Amino acid sequence: MIRLCAFSDEAGNSLKEQIEALKRNSISLMELRSIDKKNVADFKVEEAKEYQRIMEENGISVWSIGSPLGKVDIEVDFDEYLKKVEHVCKLANVFKVDKIRMFSFFKAYEKEEKVFEYLRKMIEVANKYNVYLYHENEKDIYGDTLVRVKRIMDNIDGL
Repeated sequence: MIRLCAFSDEAGNSLKEQIEALKRNSISLMELRSIDKKNVADFKVEEAKEYQRIMEENGISVWSIGSPLGKVDIEVDFDEYLKKVEHVCKLANVFKVDKIRMFSFFKAYEKEEKVFEYLRKMIEVANKYNVYLYHENEKDIYGDTLVRVKRIMDNIDGL
């Protein structure tokens, strides 16, 4: 059986609009990126719990978190940034999902070892919450070409 999932925020801003669009299209799995134009990484734990309750009442499950993790300049204060990584992992647990989509840093083409170090640390945090990080490619991040994605995959376990 094929099960479809969708970035439902492309169908509406509010959770109600997103749920209606998913149901209208017989889709029960959501790739959660935003609700009410607020990115999932900015949800408070209590509001995430309320969203989860509403989704469960409507037969909707989160398939993955479409996070902005790693979609920052490589020179970010990384110790501080790991707090955001941890928060998104906590939210994944609230939403009962083990998949988080993430990126591999802007302005990082010449800083491969730093990219690898940061990705390893992010995976360590994710492991504490029993979630997996899935690399998503995008223009201008380190992993935006086949060659660099292969370098990531050859050098990073658990991604």
